[in-house]
Amino acid sequence: MYLKTLKALLLGLCIGAMATISWASSSLAAEESLEQQVHELIQQNKALTDRLMQVEQQLSEMKAKTAPAGVEQRVSQLEERLEKEKPAWGTGFLSDLENRITFSGLLEFGAAYHSTDMNHGDYEHDSDLCMTTVELAIAAEVNDWVSAEMVLLYEDPTFDNDETNVDIDEAFITIGNTERIPPFLKAGKMYVPFGALLEHFPDDPLIDAPLTLCVGETLEKAVLIGAEYEGFTVSAYVFNGDVEEAGGGDNVVESYGFDANYALEEDNPIIQGLDLLVGGSYISNMAEADGIEDTLEDIGSDIEDYVGGAAAYFHAGYQGFFLDAEYMAFTDTAEFYEDGTEVEIDNLEVWNFEIGYNYNWWRNLEIALKYAGSNDCDYLGLPRDRYGINFNQEIFDNTILSVGYMYDEYDTNDIDERNTRDLVFGQIAVEF
Repeated sequence: MYLKTLKALLLGLCIGAMATISWASSSLAAEESLEQQVHELIQQNKALTDRLMQVEQQLSEMKAKTAPAGVEQRVSQLEERLEKEKPAWGTGFLSDLENRITFSGLLEFGAAYHSTDMNHGDYEHDSDLCMTTVELAIAAEVNDWVSAEMVLLYEDPTFDNDETNVDIDEAFITIGNTERIPPFLKAGKMYVPFGALLEHFPDDPLIDAPLTLCVGETLEKAVLIGAEYEGFTVSAYVFNGDVEEAGGGDNVVESYGFDANYALEEDNPIIQGLDLLVGGSYISNMAEADGIEDTLEDIGSDIEDYVGGAAAYFHAGYQGFFLDAEYMAFTDTAEFYEDGTEVEIDNLEVWNFEIGYNYNWWRNLEIALKYAGSNDCDYLGLPRDRYGINFNQEIFDNTILSVGYMYDEYDTNDIDERNTRDLVFGQIAVEF
């Protein structure tokens, strides 16, 4: 090995010397005789060659004295054998699997207690402990233009004995690279973009909040096209939902929606520390929202005609303070049929406002105040007014402890005959 290294070194010196000849002949021609320079360099090269021969002879003598015969040959054979036995995939897909695929997860354990006053003068109360959410997300960067994502989800709703199985909550393919060009395409099972569902309280299934989630969250098998450029994002999608018009079929892809928003990040050059989100959405069949669809299924109702829905949302945050505002509504009167009786919802609308502050006193503590409400939603069991306060305390990295209180007031025509409800809850959430 030493011999090979010195050979390479001296060979490099020779090559460097020859390169010097070429450089010198062009740069010093005007000052000295070319013939004299060449003669001197030839003499130097000859001296280097003689020195190389002497070093080679010395190394050969040292090797003969210190190394057993055949050692170099055996080492070469072992190196060749190891090279042949090296797995063919060593530099292929599996070798950079860690860079291509990422895993993330969420575990939530919660406790809740509620006391509900009924319209007939009685009251109900209940408490529960639940492993409310177990979620595992797998994302794969197939190449620079194609990615895939899948989310496995298990839920155990509070005050409900029906646990869910582990289901594929989302699974979709994304084609595009918005860092290079604005357009992109998504296809698969996904939550279509209707509203932003802004929320700082523990989410469903621990507590049924926010109200906008109850009438806005829509999970469908859809095809979505969109574009993203300098904070602006627009998208449009189509899907074949499960809620059909009375007498209609279920084999036609006829539901669709749009969403447009603008987002300003905290590190923006306009106002440092300000983050902003403002946008709006439309969906052609708002009854496809998971909360509305489940209610219709539970009471055995059909919808007369598709009813569109509109949403507007706004978020602003600055130096720890934040304000969220969201509004959703039917764009027309909805007509349902329950046991042959027509039920009309003239002006369904829900809203959610939250204001709060993030205070880093030890670790970050987020304090959030809520006011939410609904109109013409007693048929869906949503409260007329909701007030709440919540504390999200980071106790370790990626570990949040939440405690809070909510107070609900219901319409006199509430489907469950409730008047008011007090709800106390706590949750610990771990992300990884």
